[in-house]
Amino acid sequence: MSQKTGQELYEERSKLLDDALCLRETDRVPNGVRVNYFPFYEYGVSIADSMKDYDRAIDAYMRYHREFQPDIGCSISAQFSSKVLELFGVKCLRWPGDPKGLDENAPLQYVEYATLMEDEYDEFFNDPTGFAWRKWLPRVFEVFEPFAKIDYPAAITGSYNAVPNIFMAPELLESYRKILDAAEEQQRFFAACGRCSAMLKEEGFPSLCGGGSATAFDMLGDGLRGTFGMMPDLLEQPENVKRACEMFVKIHIAQSIESYKRTGNRYQWVMLHKGFDNFIGDNTYAEFYWPYLRQWIMALIDEGIVPVVFCEGAYNTRLKYLADVPKGKVIYLFEDIDIRLAKKTLGGIACIMGGFPEFTVSHGTKEQIRDKVKEYMDVLAPGGGFIFSLSSSLDLCPRENVEALFEAIELYGKK
Repeated sequence: MSQKTGQELYEERSKLLDDALCLRETDRVPNGVRVNYFPFYEYGVSIADSMKDYDRAIDAYMRYHREFQPDIGCSISAQFSSKVLELFGVKCLRWPGDPKGLDENAPLQYVEYATLMEDEYDEFFNDPTGFAWRKWLPRVFEVFEPFAKIDYPAAITGSYNAVPNIFMAPELLESYRKILDAAEEQQRFFAACGRCSAMLKEEGFPSLCGGGSATAFDMLGDGLRGTFGMMPDLLEQPENVKRACEMFVKIHIAQSIESYKRTGNRYQWVMLHKGFDNFIGDNTYAEFYWPYLRQWIMALIDEGIVPVVFCEGAYNTRLKYLADVPKGKVIYLFEDIDIRLAKKTLGGIACIMGGFPEFTVSHGTKEQIRDKVKEYMDVLAPGGGFIFSLSSSLDLCPRENVEALFEAIELYGKK
């Protein structure tokens, strides 16, 4: 057990992460293994309970960090409050123990559908705020359904006495009550997240997980058009897709900068959902995806922020694009990658993170885990610029396999 203080550990680990970002060789490779549901499974808290009893969730997360001692801290801020989701009546999400009966230990389930129809682009571009209130919010949240019926022009053109009547319809009152209850609960959740983050920092765990977002292409494809709407639009309405991406990249940049200013965490994330190999063609990626992703990357670098780009899915054919960034300024976290090709293409340009198959930790033997860790260290560690992490996060993994993983990282990660 280390005799160093929390402050000493925090400074040591922070420098280790910064050296990896800046492509400097270090005495050991940082252990950047991220955690999701594993602490709940391991310490006897159902995922459903963790979304309601925030103190139990914090306790499980702190027990994990104290016991396994990774080089990064993961707060419960990546989780959700089930009460807030229920009060809002979220339609695009299923959560553990939800009213529809999802198992209390099931992972979150996203339900993707179009909330912007193919003939509504002009309406959206001409009046995005009005579109949000009349259509998007009611299509995504049950609590906002009564707002779709409000005659907003009448509110503007009517007398001042008429405005309170318009906004005090009986069906709206119940929505107001739910929104107020949800707001109060969300503040309790935020306070819990803050406590967890403060405890992690105090005990020596720097955060690599500041903010989280989708890139412009995915903002349109995930939350508005849906995959089955987005794909035909690339052929039938390409100018509308570009116009939307040009709008969303500005929003994306502003959101990440605001998150940095609010939290002080200079590591700001983006999760890439629809850019992986063989999902869209290379020409499509070059025209519709990368330009807006790179614009976000460059804007954050200019602000002194570190972009952490989570490349979901296989990303081998996209490496040539990812290399077009300033040296030592970006972290690329991979889910599925040819590690030798990644090292050849990005070595000396960007910090490589992840790629280690979570499946091996969940289902492999201890020997397979150790051998695989050594392979990754042998290929990716030389020359610096590598943070060891998984293809995703620790979830339902046998304890003995997690122990073997951390032991192998410490053993083979030393210079």
